[in-house]
Amino acid sequence: MSEDEKLPQVIMDPADYEALKKRLDELEKKVENTNAELFQLAGKKVGRDIGILYGLVIGIILSYILPALIKIIQILSLKVLVQQ
Repeated sequence: MSEDEKLPQVIMDPADYEALKKRLDELEKKVENTNAELFQLAGKKVGRDIGILYGLVIGIILSYILPALIKIIQILSLKVLVQQ
């Protein structure tokens, strides 16, 4: 940069500067809280979806296992009755 091209400088009252900093800090906190709430909602949705999938998988497994398990119990109970 040459002597003619200086960066612009702003002269501001320190009280106004502090007020502006406080206001910016408050806005930053609001943005952080909003982002946190959005991430929390997304996490709840993902958790719900995973729970639904687990329920479906367990239901499918039980629908295949329970009939076979009932047959095994019936066979074992018949063997116990025959042995008596």
